[in-house]
Amino acid sequence: MKDAFIYCRVSTDGQETERQLQELRKYCKDSNTNIVAEYQEHISGTKSIKHRQHLVEKVKESKAKFFIFHDYSRFSRNVKVALMMKDALHEIGVCLISMQTNLRSLNEDGTPNATANLVFTQLLAVYEMENETKRASIKSGLRIAVKKGKVLGRPKGVKEDRIKKYPKIVSLIKEQEQARANGHKYLSVRKLATYTNTHKSLIQNIKSDMKDVALI
Repeated sequence: MKDAFIYCRVSTDGQETERQLQELRKYCKDSNTNIVAEYQEHISGTKSIKHRQHLVEKVKESKAKFFIFHDYSRFSRNVKVALMMKDALHEIGVCLISMQTNLRSLNEDGTPNATANLVFTQLLAVYEMENETKRASIKSGLRIAVKKGKVLGRPKGVKEDRIKKYPKIVSLIKEQEQARANGHKYLSVRKLATYTNTHKSLIQNIKSDMKDVALI
């Protein structure tokens, strides 16, 4: 039985990883694979290697030999970053498997699987192109709207409801504030930002909003 680290990713707090997780668990059960760690995160697939390096460290800590994810777009939507992450995982002897193709990135002897790595690069290039096309389309639409005299963004005086927008971060802040109140160890603003892959200023703003409505 092989040990595996299963990975789920979505881009925003409004999306859920449950479907990916359930299907990955079934895949592992059907293939007689032992899950040693499960990791779910809300992070854009276009992020730089700096923002994804923590994932390689998590896999290394798990001592898993296989890194299994749902489809290539869940791993990344940036070809350069995806290749760097794959190489980093290969360096620690971890083989990547996507449910999308069922191809292994390493052969039995630990050498790179040429076919799997070709498919890996090609599919990721397609996902990256989709992102670029969507981004270009949005920018074009915004330019046309501005030319027509439309005012973009929120109306003046309307404040963004960060509490509704970031429910998972709100929940984490509540937990940490409760731990602090009880004299237990808790995550600082900086550590919370690192844990949630967000900016320290966002955590501070959400905490301020929560205080305004007596949530903490």
